[in-house]
Amino acid sequence: MSEAAQDALPPGFKMTELGPLPEDWQVVRLGEVADILMGQSPSSSTYNSNGIGLPFLQGKAEFGEVYPKPVKWCSSPIRVSRSGSILLSVRAPVGDVNIAFSECCIGRGLASLTVRDKADNWFLFYLLRFSKTKLEERGTGTTFKSINRDVLQTFPIPLPPLAEQRAIAHVLRTVQEAKEATERVIAA
Repeated sequence: MSEAAQDALPPGFKMTELGPLPEDWQVVRLGEVADILMGQSPSSSTYNSNGIGLPFLQGKAEFGEVYPKPVKWCSSPIRVSRSGSILLSVRAPVGDVNIAFSECCIGRGLASLTVRDKADNWFLFYLLRFSKTKLEERGTGTTFKSINRDVLQTFPIPLPPLAEQRAIAHVLRTVQEAKEATERVIAA
């Protein structure tokens, strides 16, 4: 970046591969702040609709606004997402996110991201929701787009200091909760 371009930035900002960011923010790879577990579908003979075993989420079809709404369960899960982990759709469509409300079995259409100490779970949830288009652009496939573990591991994200992440996430959650409350009032 030229010195003139850097001088054109507002005070307290720097130019990064993601564009201008505040000086105290970093650009990191998603794999640096979250453990990534790719889903794997168990045998269909272990599925049920009677609530036996763990909720089984195959992809975005079960996603709600924030939390999934399971319609199947699995008595012999292969890949298990932790409660509170971010669920990310990795196949047709790519990039939708939800939060696991409990342990759940995840199929091939999902990845589970368990956030490490450097990041706030809710901040990363909202950041990934905002990054849906950029994740979709990294998808491959002719009929249906998909992304793999390597794409997720190396996906660049802006990362503010942890206290700022928490403050941003708090504001976004407050807005989300107000939206949900309004929708409940309208539905009633």
